[in-house]
Amino acid sequence: MCYIKHGLLCLESGVNLVAYSFENMRINANVRTGAMFQIHGMQDYYLAVTFRYPAKTWNGCVPIKAKYQGTDIPLIKDDIKAWVLDCYTELDPGRNILWQNAQRQFWENKQAYDTQAVFDALNGTDALTKWQCRKCGPVPQSNPQPAARIKALKQMGYYIATSKMDCGTCGGKQFFDLLIRLPRNPADNEKRFSISVSLQSKIKTVLPLKDACFDSPQAASELIIDHKFPSSRWVNGETINETSMSEEEIKKKFQLLTNQTNLQKERYCKRCVSTGKRGDFFGIKWYYTGSEMWEGTSKADENGCIGCPWYDLIKWKEEFNKFLAENDD
Repeated sequence: MCYIKHGLLCLESGVNLVAYSFENMRINANVRTGAMFQIHGMQDYYLAVTFRYPAKTWNGCVPIKAKYQGTDIPLIKDDIKAWVLDCYTELDPGRNILWQNAQRQFWENKQAYDTQAVFDALNGTDALTKWQCRKCGPVPQSNPQPAARIKALKQMGYYIATSKMDCGTCGGKQFFDLLIRLPRNPADNEKRFSISVSLQSKIKTVLPLKDACFDSPQAASELIIDHKFPSSRWVNGETINETSMSEEEIKKKFQLLTNQTNLQKERYCKRCVSTGKRGDFFGIKWYYTGSEMWEGTSKADENGCIGCPWYDLIKWKEEFNKFLAENDD
């Protein structure tokens, strides 16, 4: 069994303390890491960070392993570095308005007033969130026993770190909570396995560097690795993304999309799950296998997706062109 103490991994078997290479690291002029720590009472781990933006500096942390959100970043320096830089971009104060608008839409029809009150207390009004004392801060004012509400927020997909610190207001060691304004991930994302930096590089070498939807060449950094079988249909999770994955496995499992087309596919897939109607390709309702109606034997039957344009865009266009050639009068 292991635990985190003073930023070092401690093994109860008696092995010497080992520091991770990604702790206390300067990634660039605006990004530094601190120590990794474990969330009290959980198997979740967070990495302390200092993010410097043009007008503000944020002393917070980012998730490394978070059960409810399905985050499990490999403890490899390059993977941690890439993840921390992604978090730096997401947490930029300039993106705060977009994040807040998304949360307002999320809470609009919720009937969870006690939980929302704790969320509002953690969220605050500043462009960057702050550590909040659970004894004298705004959280206990909204709910004197907030632990259950914080757990509910995590299950809703919010990242919330908890750590014991000295409180300069009420004195002594107190629990502090920090809401991290990363994109909210629903609890069922714990079925998702991360893709290591080395595997990401391999995928973008094996697959053509273009948006599979529009065939437009893109820089590797502008392309998202999309699972052909959508996560909205996962019941038992996905298979592990082994770094040693073969080229054939990569071609079968993934395609490359831009963020825009990835979001478009996600909307089609979620609609299909709820209505049973598969997506069309910009008004073209043609399927090389099956029909417009999804015909899987269960929600998680990948065979029900085959033939849909969004399942494998390159394959669908190839088959559609064959159909046109064969039926050309």
